[in-house]
Amino acid sequence: MSITNSIKRFIVRTPFAEIVKNIQAGILYAQIPPLKSKIERKTVYCISPYKTGTTYLASCFGPEISQHEPLHHVTLKYLDKNFDGFFAKRMNHLNLKLECSGFLSAYVTELSQNEVARDLEYIWTLRPPSAWITSLVNYYYRTDSLLHFQFDFVVDLFWKRKVGIDLREFQIGAETKKNQEIIDKLIQVYFEWTKKSSLLKNVTYIEIKEIDNNLPMVESMIGATSTIKNRSRNKATNKAFSYKNESIDAEYELLTAKLIKERNSLV
Repeated sequence: MSITNSIKRFIVRTPFAEIVKNIQAGILYAQIPPLKSKIERKTVYCISPYKTGTTYLASCFGPEISQHEPLHHVTLKYLDKNFDGFFAKRMNHLNLKLECSGFLSAYVTELSQNEVARDLEYIWTLRPPSAWITSLVNYYYRTDSLLHFQFDFVVDLFWKRKVGIDLREFQIGAETKKNQEIIDKLIQVYFEWTKKSSLLKNVTYIEIKEIDNNLPMVESMIGATSTIKNRSRNKATNKAFSYKNESIDAEYELLTAKLIKERNSLV
């Protein structure tokens, strides 16, 4: 490990972590130029929630074509302050053919109403709620002391501010009121976000297990060829938790079948 990386790992475990990260975010934000009169490239966005294959889909293409959650902290910090002013100039600055960012699942209403975003193409990958909750809880269950950050901007700015929960409070191996509250809230927002996806004028639904089979379609959408060697998945290192709710999964299947049928009828 380089000296620079060692310093970074030390800082994120100190009380100065939030200050340093916010300074970095401010610098990056200042580097995004004002929007020109012409949009350079209209990006295709995969915006289904975190842990629905967005890392994998982004990695199917080179970084000059596709990226996973670029400007992550900057976006979570500034998007709510001025969505209409920030979204288009951010897209223009990144100049990608495909962006896969799970945090945008909470901004479907804004995307569907924004002058630029409403006409873009979107991809929404579908994953059963039980598998999604299992993956999400395991991802945030980190036993490695190096990962006990003093400031986790995704937890603070997305899960706590946008969703209203702290996934780090989930106690694996226990049956607590807090655990149930977190699961209930996750189910609620997962269905809410999925239903709202129908507000998007141009949205394509893909089951997470069918991403590879649908790559030719994605290639056609963005005008680029996928590269097998770059593919990667953002998996949880610890799989201590498993959640199964067949009735919720069945309800989700009915919902997504309805959404797909309605979308196909418009084509």
